[in-house]
Amino acid sequence: MDGEEAQKQMRRLTAQIKKANRDYYERDAPSISDADYDELWRQLDALEKQFPEFAKRGSPTAAVGGRASSRFAPFAHPSPMRSLANAFTEQEVEEFARRMLKRGAKTFCAELKLDGVALNVVYEHGALASAATRGDGVTGENVTANAKTIANLPQTIKDAPPLLEVRGEVVLTFADFAALNDKQRDSGGKVFANPRNAAAGALRQIKAEITAQRPLVFYAHGAGEGARELQVKTHGELLDWLEANGFAVASPRVVANSAGELFDYYRNTDSARAEMPFSADGVVYKVDDLTMQEDIGYVSRAPRFAVAHKFSAEKAATKITAIELQVGRTGALTPVARLSPVSVGGVVVSNATLHNIDIIRNKDIRAGDFVTVRRAGDVIPEVVAVIVERRPSDAEVWHPPKQCPGCASPVVLKGKWLLCENSECPQRLRASLAHFVSRNAMDIDGVGGVLLEKLFAAKMVRRPSGFYALTKKNLLALALIADVASDNILAAIDKSKDAQLARFLFALGVPSVGQTMAASLADFFGNLQNLIDAPPEAFAFVRDSGAETAAALQDYFADKNNLSEINNLLAAGITLRPQKQTNKQHPLREFLSTAAAFKNTLPQSPLALIDGEAPLKGLGKSGEEKLSSAFSHLRALANADILRITEALDGKAPLAARVHSFFRHPQCALLINFLHNIGHEWAAVVEESSLPLAGKVFVLTGTLAEMTRNEAKSKIEDAGGKVTSSVSAKTDYVVAGESPGGKIAQAEKHGVKIIGESELNALLAN
Repeated sequence: MDGEEAQKQMRRLTAQIKKANRDYYERDAPSISDADYDELWRQLDALEKQFPEFAKRGSPTAAVGGRASSRFAPFAHPSPMRSLANAFTEQEVEEFARRMLKRGAKTFCAELKLDGVALNVVYEHGALASAATRGDGVTGENVTANAKTIANLPQTIKDAPPLLEVRGEVVLTFADFAALNDKQRDSGGKVFANPRNAAAGALRQIKAEITAQRPLVFYAHGAGEGARELQVKTHGELLDWLEANGFAVASPRVVANSAGELFDYYRNTDSARAEMPFSADGVVYKVDDLTMQEDIGYVSRAPRFAVAHKFSAEKAATKITAIELQVGRTGALTPVARLSPVSVGGVVVSNATLHNIDIIRNKDIRAGDFVTVRRAGDVIPEVVAVIVERRPSDAEVWHPPKQCPGCASPVVLKGKWLLCENSECPQRLRASLAHFVSRNAMDIDGVGGVLLEKLFAAKMVRRPSGFYALTKKNLLALALIADVASDNILAAIDKSKDAQLARFLFALGVPSVGQTMAASLADFFGNLQNLIDAPPEAFAFVRDSGAETAAALQDYFADKNNLSEINNLLAAGITLRPQKQTNKQHPLREFLSTAAAFKNTLPQSPLALIDGEAPLKGLGKSGEEKLSSAFSHLRALANADILRITEALDGKAPLAARVHSFFRHPQCALLINFLHNIGHEWAAVVEESSLPLAGKVFVLTGTLAEMTRNEAKSKIEDAGGKVTSSVSAKTDYVVAGESPGGKIAQAEKHGVKIIGESELNALLAN
């Protein structure tokens, strides 16, 4: 290659990489796969080394991250946040290890490289003072308010230096990502391509209350300014210090003495990726000795003492045989690519969701195209890109249909979403039935697939209540199942009649009510009638709820057909077990802060604006604390005269008048009476919960003998406990069934008590 051709190639690669950086870091919408990006970067880096005279200042090979968004205030990092050099082969890792050993390194620390959003959290005198994204490594985006909503991020730490930067990744677990996308899909919102996109979108919300609704998790992996004052000598000791001070740290991690031990760690973690609760795109090797790290130093964009060893991409090429529309239970029409079956990461894939019409248009996906397919997060099949050079001449451009494929009703286009608004659409009804019997809903084993299609086609079951009218004669008449199988199916149907409220709510398929939301609603309202009778403002006090959920539920319960079907289900013998509510006493200041946000969270409520302005505007945390100190409980404040409120607010008469008007509004009185009648109280002093497992954190692993893990999770939560997916120092119990896996080792490492199913039952009984 001559110099002219090299310059041309370098300009092309630079433009492609810069565009990919903007899409990834600034728009949270990656336009190419990680593997494709890495390949572009390697090509440019190789050309710059071969033709250094043509390397441009500001090349992406010397840059870190992307430009900070103007939506947030800039934040200058106390010390630079650098990127990592990448290794893709064992030879490159061997070369790295050889260089480090030659420089005097004796051991390496190997840890997971999480695929999340880099975050720098600054603590001043042990208190969380600020948090920022990486940005370009020198200046990031100030996302402090959003970061403070991350549940597992410590707000304070003990024995910290005056200034300490803690660095890590913000991620969503696969389970939370799936639940979030279910919620987004049901509500017609943005469906995220992968957990990293969803985490980035949540962390960069303008309103912190939206971020708070997303179950973000922070994993620490290092420290910047202040690290030298922690009295730790190795990177491994630094991670131990962070974990001991309340930070989550990804595991497993090891200290290795050679490249061979690094390869063993890589292979073990790569093979265990399917069991990980979060997305990891590789591992990181660092010289373990911190003093040695400083001696080895940095290049412009990355440390010399560390390297990232990327996992191989799990993708394959195949052909799209057709693009079809799948009608969901809410009427959303999702385009699906039907594929020539291909193995991706050990799983045979024959379908891949295309999410929405914008995906098809932006990637120019056509029926007949050859495409690259991968399993996003190693779970969800997706089309990465079209192999344009293999496009056949008869590849068909896809156009959105004008009629629903299930019922021929007109299709409504809302932005990039296609909707069928016919509630009697056969495909919508079938999807609703499949959802109703699914494992996390009513869990009716044996009903699904071909049997469900036959029951629907024979008009034996058109609504969920139809399942409970089935007889053995009905089932045998279909000539699909044997005598014993029919008995088992009827037994499963009968068993489902003893139902938890949360399962029942999820099974109904209300838009915006996924599995997590159903559990929150059941916990707050206690029974179905309370939920039906609830004023819209009550939903603002439910965890992760708000205007969207309130509107969806009120629309659902306002439909006479829906109420009729609920009555039919109850008449068929379904008994909803009363929900044991985990917490019915709340701090008074929480009521005030929630009500103050009505303008944003419930703009249609008559309490959002009174006389043209937000009634609690200007109250702030100081005012909330003053009112909480002056009044013992919510009803005392609601019944107080304006002079008493003015006195509590240090004579601020205009503010007191607004507070008084708020509590005198008829809708506010209705809200408070309703909340009181269903057992909730807001008081200045809140008593500890009396539930037996209140405050206890559990992790479930392996197969239990007497109940499913979902059933165990529900029982623990009913008793006031919390179930998480990973073991940490904050875990109280690991419940181990048969074939428990690696969580036992994690529990032993953290000193967490390991119990069996019988011991769990004893805790629940007490």
